[in-house]
Amino acid sequence: MKTRPCLFILGLFLTGLFARAAETRIELGGELNARWLKPDAGWSGRAVLMLHGFASDSEGPADSQRRLAEALAARGIASLRVNFRGEGDSARTAIESTCTGRVADTETARIWVLAQPGVDPARLGVFGWSLGGATALGAAGAHPDWFKAMVLWSSVTGDAHATMAGGALAAAAAQAEATGTGICEITGWKTVTLRRAFFESFRGVDLDAALARHAGKFLSVRGSSDYLPQREAEILKLAKGRPAEAIIIGGADHIFNVFNPATGHFDHAVRATVEWLDREL
Repeated sequence: MKTRPCLFILGLFLTGLFARAAETRIELGGELNARWLKPDAGWSGRAVLMLHGFASDSEGPADSQRRLAEALAARGIASLRVNFRGEGDSARTAIESTCTGRVADTETARIWVLAQPGVDPARLGVFGWSLGGATALGAAGAHPDWFKAMVLWSSVTGDAHATMAGGALAAAAAQAEATGTGICEITGWKTVTLRRAFFESFRGVDLDAALARHAGKFLSVRGSSDYLPQREAEILKLAKGRPAEAIIIGGADHIFNVFNPATGHFDHAVRATVEWLDREL
């Protein structure tokens, strides 16, 4: 995919002159809350649900999701960044969410967005990062016509249980199976406690089958150095919406090196995502 960074930045600046956005914290019940960012001008009703990754929150690492939301607002696209129940705080160490709970929270958030004046139900998209991608797929698989467009960053795909109970989480999953809770150290970040119910909630969840049911447009963005497997060639064959596209950012890791901005990987992911949604949503 060819991009024009200078034109993109100039476009954001000029559009921003006419599309200033104000953010509002939204309470959706219990622990479930979100951040609503809507352009004050130049808005045509387009909106995106933004779903964060494992043990994270609506802001994302280094405020990355907020920065993506601001870039979308500058293009006239509103967004709701969800904080999932049982997670939703980057400092939280006791993770009490489940796969089914995440999908239910997405459904609640969608209802709220569609109730907002000016939102066009036919121009609603969904964005998911990592486990947020699995959540987006779960919601779209259950409700194939809900989203006109879906963008996944570094998403879990395929057999969700095999991924979530394997790799770096394998020891915690085995411990949780034996004792009810498991502990996992996320290198360079924090140590989290996970319940047996967390792992069990992914059992039998086929994310490839969910994607095959999604009727909308589809974009997958992933770094070539992501620790999750690069299966874009396979999953694009499953997507039935058109266009169905993938972008692989050379050298980028699971979070697009957001803590090392000199690489340009995160900016690349944002630029590609905003341009694609501006065109397809």
